[in-house]
Amino acid sequence: MKVYGGNGHRGNNKDSGSAARRSSGTGSNNINNSQKGNNNTGASRKKAEPPPEPKKKGGKGVLIALLIIVALIGGAYGYWVITTRPPDVGNDLENTGDQPDDALELIDTPTREIGRYYTVLVVGEDQLEENTDTIMLARFDAVEKKVNIVSIPRDTVVNVPWKVKKINTVYYNGDNGIDSLMDEVKNITGFRPDNYVVVKTSVFEKVIDALGGVWFDVPVDMDYGDYALLNSGESYEFTINVKKGYQLLNGYDALGVFRFRQNNDGTGYAMGDIERLDTQHDLIMAIAEQALKLNSIPKLYNMAQIVIENSQTDLTIGNLQWYVQKFMQMSMDDISISTMPTVGSWINGLSYVTINVDEWMTVVNEELNPMKYEIKPENCAIMCQKSPEPTRDSLTPGNYYTTNGTETYTNFYKYVK
Repeated sequence: MKVYGGNGHRGNNKDSGSAARRSSGTGSNNINNSQKGNNNTGASRKKAEPPPEPKKKGGKGVLIALLIIVALIGGAYGYWVITTRPPDVGNDLENTGDQPDDALELIDTPTREIGRYYTVLVVGEDQLEENTDTIMLARFDAVEKKVNIVSIPRDTVVNVPWKVKKINTVYYNGDNGIDSLMDEVKNITGFRPDNYVVVKTSVFEKVIDALGGVWFDVPVDMDYGDYALLNSGESYEFTINVKKGYQLLNGYDALGVFRFRQNNDGTGYAMGDIERLDTQHDLIMAIAEQALKLNSIPKLYNMAQIVIENSQTDLTIGNLQWYVQKFMQMSMDDISISTMPTVGSWINGLSYVTINVDEWMTVVNEELNPMKYEIKPENCAIMCQKSPEPTRDSLTPGNYYTTNGTETYTNFYKYVK
């Protein structure tokens, strides 16, 4: 599936001075002046009438203001209710009928129970516009209110016609961008995800800042600088300078922790991408936990808007509102995240991971499959090795096959030292 704060300052205005009220008589003369030296005390004076009390104002205005506020709140709530709806799913199936308006309104079809499971492919774009940095597949169970997320390693070998056969090359090298990647995910899972979100790195920063930052225990010291020239001709610079330990990360630093692979001096994760994925999973769980603690639909709605406005997705804002609503009904125990089971291998001098098919089918059917039927290897086009290559630079003819028997492309890139 690429979510800023600041402190405002408000000065206090002081009055530059105060005006004194002054009163003067009206309609009469000063008696001491008009009868100076006159001892006539019999003359009577008319007692001045007190000024009328000012009429009370504001009561009706306050009532009107309150009614307007109530109307606005009611209108916003009404808009939320009207526009919030689950995503349309199962559109690649025949005779699915209308989509349900509520998670508990299930529509039964021969192959799928529409309204229970919703699957989303989440892709993180590489800022260098060469490969996708992160690929995750999620399934939400709207009945049980549970979500399973599985990371697909970027080096996973796939059966593609170009020479670098890694799944992270599909988005930029395929003919149809995200559609090509969705098709490739179908090849390795047996089903096409219902929806997708292609996230730019700037989205991650903005979402974290909208959350108020995220508390996280950084596993290692991170000191890395990346400088390059983009295809657009613009220069690219990204630095990671985060110390090990528990701390509050802003959006930029959280993105650095999420993307970190190794330091400029070669130190970092001892287990490479495996530890990198573990850190990503821990960070995602920390973000989810903090978002749940917010217990604030407006803030989560704001984060959903950030995603919609800065990502490539076929979800609507109403769909994301629906996910936010369901998310608020969950606990951390309802969220699980794991990594596709793979085996590391070297092919023609490049590092790949190949899918452990038996273990992967278990994960697919227990955690990701939205269909009624069990998905089997022959329902997929997973590229496999009959045996590991004998050396790092080997490419053994006939050593590669797909689980559904389709022809394999074996023109692997030859690494030149």
